[in-house]
Amino acid sequence: MLPALTALLVSVMVFACSSSGVSPPTTARTDPTTAITEAPEPLATTAPASTTELPAVPATSDQPEPTVAPAADIGIAAELVGRWEGVTRIVALGELPIAVAFELSGDELLAAMDIQGGIGLELVNVSLDGRHIRFELESPFGQAVWDGEVRDGVIDGEFTQVEARGIFRLERAGDPEPSRFRSEEVVFNNGEIVLAGELALPDGNGPHPAVVMISGSGDQTRNVDVAGFAVFAALAEELADIGIASLRYDDRGVGGSSGDGLQATIEDRAADVAAAVDLLISRDDIDAERIGLVGHSEGGMVAPLTASQSDSVAFVVLLAAPAMPGPELLETQLELLELAGTPPDQIEQYQAIQRLVFEAIAAGDGWDDVEVAIRALAHQQLQELPEQSRGALGDLDEYLDVVVSQEMTGWQSPWFASTLQHDSAAAIAALDVPVLALFGELDTQVRAGPNASAVSAAIAASDVPSYAIGTVQRANHLFQVATTGSPDEYDLLRPEFAPEFLELLLGWLGDNVTK
Repeated sequence: MLPALTALLVSVMVFACSSSGVSPPTTARTDPTTAITEAPEPLATTAPASTTELPAVPATSDQPEPTVAPAADIGIAAELVGRWEGVTRIVALGELPIAVAFELSGDELLAAMDIQGGIGLELVNVSLDGRHIRFELESPFGQAVWDGEVRDGVIDGEFTQVEARGIFRLERAGDPEPSRFRSEEVVFNNGEIVLAGELALPDGNGPHPAVVMISGSGDQTRNVDVAGFAVFAALAEELADIGIASLRYDDRGVGGSSGDGLQATIEDRAADVAAAVDLLISRDDIDAERIGLVGHSEGGMVAPLTASQSDSVAFVVLLAAPAMPGPELLETQLELLELAGTPPDQIEQYQAIQRLVFEAIAAGDGWDDVEVAIRALAHQQLQELPEQSRGALGDLDEYLDVVVSQEMTGWQSPWFASTLQHDSAAAIAALDVPVLALFGELDTQVRAGPNASAVSAAIAASDVPSYAIGTVQRANHLFQVATTGSPDEYDLLRPEFAPEFLELLLGWLGDNVTK
């Protein structure tokens, strides 16, 4: 929902830029609920590895040849095609899950990596010499290099990045399980905006009850991939199993959809959802009397707004939905900085910047003060980086200008202002259809206690005929079984929903929608 300085250096990943909003910073929307530290804590800056602790790991070799597999190695390259999964073990930092997908384009071996929340990041300088393989990931903190051997269904070898040293191991992943639903590509319009998505259909001819899935903030594709967990695709399968169709679509400016998410207000997003509902109504295989909305995170703010303005929505499901006022939500999310080990003085600077932003939005003035404060904090963080890391960034003044400019673009966007000022409680109070609201006990991004209480109070003032509010034990923001609930551990968790979450969600839908 709220940017909260995600693009500043405190949330820069060591390895690469990812879809999470990391350095170099982007102006893409970040997840509402991951507002402070959506990207995992920087590894190289928090615990630099010491090369003296790795006597068994030799130094890196020279740079590889261009990214074309020699003709004699095409057979081996063909063996690599597909997905490989494993870990990189870095001295003093522990294990980091990774996945690499290889493909052949003519005689060129291409590769992409999933790491630290980044999905499908392009690997460069991919080279194959016999069974020796090397690939790299570009990063402002220095090139990350994996150098190893292919043998007996395993790729293993050495990892290096600036001062960090380690080893890695990849094994071929099993074939993905076939989808449990029939799918159909769809395109629909909200005015001039084109939205592309996928309709998942249960077995049978229907007409089926259906839902529109609404993603949280951040430029999400229809599947909402987070650290290898395709949240909405997994949810579509669970719904299809109980006879409910679902429509999920790419956010504005992502995948097959046009537009720009930063320029879209929360009212614009609600209009997108209304257009999706109209598409479902137009289909003979969908029951127009049983169409609902499922909103996750910021999507849980959009869903009540859409439903309160429509007679076509039969029920609403809120998953980890913020119901507190925007400024209060941002204050609670500052706890993420504490979890990430951010120094207290920097947390105070974040708080001061937030106050300046709130005042600037309310008054329509004061943005110069915001820019000065952001520049001061970013400059401080730059100076605290290791010398080699600073050197890898190039001209520091130019880099700082980019950080500040793109951070300001997010704060000053129509999306941020509308989301900050949106009254979620009022939208919920305007509902007159059944409501289910679920929260994760360990969610560090949308706290279960205060937000569940806010939903309960809003429903008490509404004409909602029936409702249920529940907290899933040991669940994080994505409703996975977790240990801390921090986004930092997303990469470490199984890409699946907590059983209790599915029991509560599917049970309620069975009682209120499909029976």
